[in-house]
Amino acid sequence: MSDLDAPLLPPGRVEVAAQWHALIQGQVSRETVHAWAVPWVEGEGALVDIEDPLVVTALQHLHGFDLCQDPDRPGVVWHGTAGQGEWYHSPDDISGGLTRWEAKCALYDEDPQGWIRTVREQARASMQVEEEE
Repeated sequence: MSDLDAPLLPPGRVEVAAQWHALIQGQVSRETVHAWAVPWVEGEGALVDIEDPLVVTALQHLHGFDLCQDPDRPGVVWHGTAGQGEWYHSPDDISGGLTRWEAKCALYDEDPQGWIRTVREQARASMQVEEEE
């Protein structure tokens, strides 16, 4: 098998955290981080079973940090580049997202099964609220 035929291996927490930190520090652009995450969010890597659910959520965040919005059309967002509209996520949103993600990683590592159970319970409760509305 050639390198071109090798399966796309998913990144781990270290790699996604490095991308997130590089974006916050201005070492890479939003567009670059988006492009880096594309293979695992919408490309062939999306078919790969990523065992760590927190890597999956981090990839989704990184994939969306290039979202732009048009101030004249509320609710319209797209993957864009600098100057195409206003960024949907502020620099504070991006930094805060990393802090929250790292805290979730710590909770998951303490009790993976308990973390999964809690997330499922929160999802059920949210669905129940929506059904009651």
